[in-house]
Amino acid sequence: MFGENLTIGQATTVALFSISVVFLVLLAISYLITLVSKVVNRKPKETTPAVTKAAPVAEAPAVEKKDDTALVAAITAAVAAYLGKSANSFVVKSITPLNTESDWSRLSRTSSLH
Repeated sequence: MFGENLTIGQATTVALFSISVVFLVLLAISYLITLVSKVVNRKPKETTPAVTKAAPVAEAPAVEKKDDTALVAAITAAVAAYLGKSANSFVVKSITPLNTESDWSRLSRTSSLH
């Protein structure tokens, strides 16, 4: 077949056969992916736990509210100075400390200051 001349009918047969093989393989891959997805995302059967008496829960110690007005004022003044605006032109709603130790996060914070 490699050295011969193909007729239009033979070329059409080869093309249709090749296209159908590719389509069937892609369909099989699609079903395989769906099957693997269902196996991986399968939820374990839930068992109903036996009802047991709950142990008394100890109350958490009361957290002292610190007076952070001086800290809020200092941070507000720093933000106002950085933005070049008056401290009365915006409202600080919350202050959340950053608990990151990564060098990358520290670099990204400090590089925006320069």
